[in-house]
Amino acid sequence: MPGPASKAFTSNHVVHPDGSVDFACSQDDRLWPWSALDPHHPGAIQALSYWVSVESAMALGKWDPDKWSALTWTRWQCGDSGVGRLAGGTYHRSTIDGKESFSVFLRDAAGRDICRLDGRGVVFRTRDFETWRKPDKQAVPKALSDSFAYASAAMLGLAPGERPFLSPLDGDSAAALIDAANGMPPGHPWLDGSGDHVNSAHLAEVARQFASLLRGGKPFRVTGAEMRFDHYVELGSPFEVERVDATGDEAISMQVRQAGRDCTRITFHLQDVPSA
Repeated sequence: MPGPASKAFTSNHVVHPDGSVDFACSQDDRLWPWSALDPHHPGAIQALSYWVSVESAMALGKWDPDKWSALTWTRWQCGDSGVGRLAGGTYHRSTIDGKESFSVFLRDAAGRDICRLDGRGVVFRTRDFETWRKPDKQAVPKALSDSFAYASAAMLGLAPGERPFLSPLDGDSAAALIDAANGMPPGHPWLDGSGDHVNSAHLAEVARQFASLLRGGKPFRVTGAEMRFDHYVELGSPFEVERVDATGDEAISMQVRQAGRDCTRITFHLQDVPSA
């Protein structure tokens, strides 16, 4: 995605001599509907990841808003349950596995730890991003969400108004489809994106729905995750999510494929929560 221009999620940036950046987070649910979700919701964590990392890099003078970028890897570890909504945090440049990365420590208004988030990405050299992307978009088959057979809201763990992305299970896999109608505003209550492709927040919600399917709709919370992005998942084209481990209900690894190509590898660490 290109750097933000028309709105900002973070403010009151304080740049420290060591290159870390403190920031406050918007409390405007109208502009940032995902910020009203539980602070450990995977979709909310992935949505804020983009804005926090890009805006902190801009505060450091290390970002070109005219260039497109892509997240290639991320992981997060949540703190204790029961924390308040996201209020602010600190961004650091870091080195993880010998690669230039970023690390973000997120806190609520009482200073309690919400999450540690790590990530890394790539900035595309070409400024003609849309032309570069066109062949891949044209190569995949198309479908519409209004004619796709989705699983039930109860099996997917959906809140009122949320949209399904996955079919019922077929063994250890499920078909999926996200298009502009069900994955972008106004069709979805809190997801958005560039509109060029299925973004990381969409894929985090896909993984959450897939975990819910595997657990038969039994409630849970995600305590940690790792996501590796190898290829874009195209909007408006069916894709597949398959479980690729056999480690029980506490950790679930899954592979996202589209048109025969491995696109994203995701591992969620889960914890049971009492039924409502």
